Amino acid sequence: MYWDALTTKDFRERVLGRIDTAILPMGSVEAHGQHCPLGTDNFAPWHFAQALEAHYPDRLLVLPAIPYGHTWELSNFAGTLSVSAETFGRYVAEVGLATLAWGIHHLVLMNGHGGNTPALNAAMEKLAEHGGRAVLVNWWIDYSADILTVTNGQGHAGEDETAVMLAVAGPLVKMEDASFNPYRPKYKIKAAGLHDKSLRHATTGDGRGATQEQGKKIIELVSKRLVELVEDIWSDNLFIRVDEKGGQT
Repeated sequence: MYWDALTTKDFRERVLGRIDTAILPMGSVEAHGQHCPLGTDNFAPWHFAQALEAHYPDRLLVLPAIPYGHTWELSNFAGTLSVSAETFGRYVAEVGLATLAWGIHHLVLMNGHGGNTPALNAAMEKLAEHGGRAVLVNWWIDYSADILTVTNGQGHAGEDETAVMLAVAGPLVKMEDASFNPYRPKYKIKAAGLHDKSLRHATTGDGRGATQEQGKKIIELVSKRLVELVEDIWSDNLFIRVDEKGGQT
Protein backbone atom coordinates (compact mmCIF):
# COMPACT_ATOMS: atom_id res chain seq x y z
CA MET A 1 0.00 0.00 0.00
CA TYR A 2 1.03 3.57 -0.63
CA TRP A 3 0.62 5.86 2.37
CA ASP A 4 -0.52 8.92 0.44
CA ALA A 5 -3.05 6.98 -1.66
CA LEU A 6 -5.08 5.97 1.39
CA THR A 7 -7.96 7.92 2.84
CA THR A 8 -7.96 8.49 6.57
CA LYS A 9 -10.76 5.88 6.82
CA ASP A 10 -8.64 3.41 4.82
CA PHE A 11 -5.71 4.09 7.11
CA ARG A 12 -7.75 3.56 10.24
CA GLU A 13 -9.30 0.32 8.99
CA ARG A 14 -6.41 -1.23 7.04
CA VAL A 15 -3.26 0.03 8.76
CA LEU A 16 -3.76 0.81 12.45
CA GLY A 17 -2.91 -2.24 14.52
CA ARG A 18 -2.22 -4.28 11.38
CA ILE A 19 0.87 -2.88 9.63
CA ASP A 20 4.05 -1.91 11.46
CA THR A 21 6.53 -1.61 8.57
CA ALA A 22 7.08 1.19 6.06
CA ILE A 23 9.59 2.06 3.38
CA LEU A 24 10.84 5.62 3.04
CA PRO A 25 12.56 6.12 -0.35
CA MET A 26 15.05 8.97 -0.60
CA GLY A 27 17.82 10.16 -2.85
CA SER A 28 18.99 13.42 -4.35
CA VAL A 29 18.79 15.65 -7.39
CA GLU A 30 22.33 15.82 -8.71
CA ALA A 31 24.54 15.43 -11.75
CA HIS A 32 25.19 11.82 -12.76
CA GLY A 33 27.85 12.02 -15.39
CA GLN A 34 26.68 13.75 -18.52
CA HIS A 35 24.43 10.85 -19.50
CA CYS A 36 22.15 9.87 -16.60
CA PRO A 37 19.20 11.98 -15.39
CA LEU A 38 19.54 14.30 -12.42
CA GLY A 39 16.96 12.20 -10.58
CA THR A 40 18.91 8.94 -10.84
CA ASP A 41 19.24 8.63 -7.05
CA ASN A 42 15.46 8.99 -6.74
CA PHE A 43 14.45 6.66 -9.57
CA ALA A 44 16.37 3.66 -8.23
CA PRO A 45 15.15 3.55 -4.60
CA TRP A 46 11.59 4.28 -5.69
CA HIS A 47 11.73 1.36 -8.12
CA PHE A 48 12.98 -0.97 -5.39
CA ALA A 49 10.29 0.27 -3.00
CA GLN A 50 7.64 -0.46 -5.63
CA ALA A 51 9.02 -3.96 -6.09
CA LEU A 52 8.73 -4.64 -2.36
CA GLU A 53 5.22 -3.23 -2.21
CA ALA A 54 4.17 -5.50 -5.06
CA HIS A 55 5.55 -8.47 -3.11
CA TYR A 56 3.90 -7.49 0.19
CA PRO A 57 0.94 -5.25 -0.72
CA ASP A 58 -0.88 -5.90 2.56
CA ARG A 59 2.08 -6.03 4.95
CA LEU A 60 3.96 -2.81 4.39
CA LEU A 61 3.48 0.81 3.39
CA VAL A 62 5.48 2.93 0.98
CA LEU A 63 5.84 6.55 2.05
CA PRO A 64 6.15 9.47 -0.38
CA ALA A 65 9.80 9.87 -1.34
CA ILE A 66 12.16 12.53 -0.02
CA PRO A 67 13.80 13.72 -3.24
CA TYR A 68 16.38 16.24 -1.99
CA GLY A 69 19.56 15.15 -0.27
CA HIS A 70 22.97 16.34 0.84
CA THR A 71 25.24 16.47 -2.20
CA TRP A 72 27.94 19.02 -1.45
CA GLU A 73 30.56 17.46 -3.73
CA LEU A 74 28.38 17.79 -6.81
CA SER A 75 26.84 21.17 -6.03
CA ASN A 76 28.89 22.91 -8.73
CA PHE A 77 27.54 20.74 -11.53
CA ALA A 78 24.57 22.07 -13.49
CA GLY A 79 21.17 21.10 -12.11
CA THR A 80 22.31 19.78 -8.73
CA LEU A 81 20.16 20.70 -5.71
CA SER A 82 21.71 20.18 -2.27
CA VAL A 83 20.44 20.72 1.27
CA SER A 84 22.60 20.71 4.37
CA ALA A 85 23.27 17.43 6.14
CA GLU A 86 21.73 18.87 9.31
CA THR A 87 18.50 19.85 7.55
CA PHE A 88 18.24 16.54 5.73
CA GLY A 89 18.90 14.41 8.80
CA ARG A 90 16.45 16.32 10.96
CA TYR A 91 13.75 16.12 8.28
CA VAL A 92 14.12 12.34 7.92
CA ALA A 93 14.08 11.92 11.70
CA GLU A 94 10.89 13.96 12.07
CA VAL A 95 9.16 12.07 9.28
CA GLY A 96 10.19 8.83 10.95
CA LEU A 97 8.91 9.97 14.34
CA ALA A 98 5.60 10.94 12.74
CA THR A 99 5.21 7.44 11.32
CA LEU A 100 6.14 5.93 14.69
CA ALA A 101 3.20 7.76 16.21
CA TRP A 102 0.93 5.75 13.90
CA GLY A 103 2.39 2.39 14.85
CA ILE A 104 5.20 2.09 12.30
CA HIS A 105 7.94 0.47 14.37
CA HIS A 106 10.06 -0.76 11.44
CA LEU A 107 11.19 1.90 8.98
CA VAL A 108 13.29 0.90 5.97
CA LEU A 109 15.29 3.88 4.72
CA MET A 110 15.65 3.07 1.02
CA ASN A 111 18.50 5.40 0.17
CA GLY A 112 19.81 6.15 -3.30
CA HIS A 113 22.57 8.65 -2.49
CA GLY A 114 25.80 8.05 -0.58
CA GLY A 115 26.09 11.65 0.60
CA ASN A 116 22.96 11.15 2.71
CA THR A 117 24.44 8.38 4.84
CA PRO A 118 26.04 10.35 7.73
CA ALA A 119 22.84 12.33 8.27
CA LEU A 120 20.78 9.14 8.07
CA ASN A 121 22.88 7.53 10.80
CA ALA A 122 21.99 10.43 13.11
CA ALA A 123 18.31 10.21 12.15
CA MET A 124 18.30 6.47 12.88
CA GLU A 125 19.71 7.10 16.35
CA LYS A 126 16.91 9.56 17.04
CA LEU A 127 14.29 7.02 15.97
CA ALA A 128 15.90 4.31 18.08
CA GLU A 129 15.85 6.58 21.13
CA HIS A 130 12.07 6.85 20.72
CA GLY A 131 11.48 3.11 20.40
CA GLY A 132 11.56 2.74 16.64
CA ARG A 133 13.73 0.47 14.53
CA ALA A 134 15.27 1.92 11.37
CA VAL A 135 17.13 -0.10 8.76
CA LEU A 136 19.30 1.67 6.20
CA VAL A 137 19.63 0.27 2.67
CA ASN A 138 22.33 1.65 0.36
CA TRP A 139 21.57 -0.75 -2.49
CA TRP A 140 24.80 -0.27 -4.47
CA ILE A 141 26.93 -0.90 -1.35
CA ASP A 142 24.93 -3.48 0.57
CA TYR A 143 24.50 -5.70 -2.47
CA SER A 144 27.79 -4.94 -4.18
CA ALA A 145 28.84 -8.61 -4.27
CA ASP A 146 25.70 -9.47 -6.23
CA ILE A 147 26.06 -6.46 -8.52
CA LEU A 148 29.66 -7.34 -9.39
CA THR A 149 28.50 -10.69 -10.74
CA VAL A 150 26.73 -8.65 -13.43
CA THR A 151 29.02 -5.66 -14.05
CA ASN A 152 32.78 -5.16 -14.28
CA GLY A 153 32.76 -2.18 -11.95
CA GLN A 154 30.79 0.31 -9.90
CA GLY A 155 30.83 4.04 -9.30
CA HIS A 156 28.85 7.24 -9.40
CA ALA A 157 27.22 7.20 -12.85
CA GLY A 158 29.30 4.08 -13.43
CA GLU A 159 28.42 0.80 -15.06
CA ASP A 160 26.10 -0.43 -12.30
CA GLU A 161 24.14 2.77 -11.83
CA THR A 162 23.90 3.44 -15.55
CA ALA A 163 22.65 -0.09 -16.18
CA VAL A 164 19.91 0.28 -13.58
CA MET A 165 18.86 3.58 -15.13
CA LEU A 166 18.71 1.97 -18.58
CA ALA A 167 16.31 -0.60 -17.14
CA VAL A 168 14.23 1.85 -15.08
CA ALA A 169 14.22 5.01 -17.20
CA GLY A 170 15.93 4.09 -20.45
CA PRO A 171 14.70 7.00 -22.61
CA LEU A 172 16.25 9.48 -20.16
CA VAL A 173 19.77 8.01 -20.44
CA LYS A 174 22.04 9.49 -23.13
CA MET A 175 24.65 6.80 -23.68
CA GLU A 176 26.42 8.84 -26.32
CA ASP A 177 27.48 11.22 -23.53
CA ALA A 178 28.77 8.53 -21.14
CA SER A 179 32.39 8.94 -20.09
CA PHE A 180 35.13 7.55 -17.86
CA ASN A 181 36.88 9.20 -14.92
CA PRO A 182 40.45 7.87 -14.66
CA TYR A 183 41.22 9.65 -11.37
CA ARG A 184 40.92 8.07 -7.92
CA PRO A 185 41.74 9.98 -4.73
CA LYS A 186 44.52 8.66 -2.52
CA TYR A 187 42.84 10.04 0.61
CA LYS A 188 39.44 10.97 1.98
CA ILE A 189 39.57 14.71 1.45
CA LYS A 190 37.20 17.62 0.95
CA ALA A 191 38.42 20.87 -0.56
CA ALA A 192 37.32 23.36 -3.17
CA GLY A 193 38.80 22.96 -6.64
CA LEU A 194 39.18 19.16 -6.66
CA HIS A 195 36.04 18.38 -8.62
CA ASP A 196 37.78 18.40 -12.00
CA LYS A 197 39.51 15.19 -10.94
CA SER A 198 37.65 13.59 -8.04
CA LEU A 199 34.35 13.96 -9.92
CA ARG A 200 35.47 14.58 -13.46
CA HIS A 201 32.39 14.95 -15.68
CA ALA A 202 30.35 14.26 -12.49
CA THR A 203 31.33 10.60 -12.38
CA THR A 204 33.63 8.28 -10.44
CA GLY A 205 33.09 5.26 -12.65
CA ASP A 206 32.72 4.15 -16.26
CA GLY A 207 29.18 3.96 -17.56
CA ARG A 208 30.10 3.39 -21.19
CA GLY A 209 29.66 -0.39 -21.15
CA ALA A 210 26.35 -0.52 -19.31
CA THR A 211 23.37 -2.29 -20.86
CA GLN A 212 19.69 -2.55 -20.11
CA GLU A 213 20.04 -6.31 -19.69
CA GLN A 214 22.60 -5.75 -16.92
CA GLY A 215 20.21 -3.35 -15.24
CA LYS A 216 17.36 -5.84 -15.27
CA LYS A 217 19.59 -8.48 -13.73
CA ILE A 218 20.81 -6.11 -11.01
CA ILE A 219 17.22 -5.16 -10.19
CA GLU A 220 16.28 -8.83 -9.96
CA LEU A 221 19.17 -9.63 -7.61
CA VAL A 222 18.70 -6.57 -5.40
CA SER A 223 14.94 -7.06 -5.19
CA LYS A 224 15.49 -10.64 -4.04
CA ARG A 225 17.84 -9.40 -1.30
CA LEU A 226 15.32 -6.80 -0.20
CA VAL A 227 12.65 -9.47 0.20
CA GLU A 228 15.11 -11.33 2.45
CA LEU A 229 15.71 -8.12 4.40
CA VAL A 230 12.02 -7.58 5.11
CA GLU A 231 11.59 -11.21 6.12
CA ASP A 232 14.56 -10.87 8.48
CA ILE A 233 13.03 -7.77 10.05
CA TRP A 234 9.76 -9.55 10.68
CA SER A 235 11.44 -12.67 12.05
CA ASP A 236 13.92 -10.61 14.10
CA ASN A 237 16.77 -12.34 12.30
CA LEU A 238 19.07 -9.31 12.29
CA PHE A 239 22.43 -10.81 13.11
CA ILE A 240 24.87 -13.19 11.43
CA ARG A 241 26.65 -15.66 13.67
CA VAL A 242 30.38 -15.89 13.02
CA ASP A 243 33.13 -18.13 14.33
CA GLU A 244 36.32 -16.89 16.00
CA LYS A 245 38.01 -16.48 12.61
CA GLY A 246 35.23 -14.33 11.27
CA GLY A 247 33.55 -16.96 9.11
CA GLN A 248 29.80 -17.45 9.13
CA THR A 249 28.40 -20.42 11.01
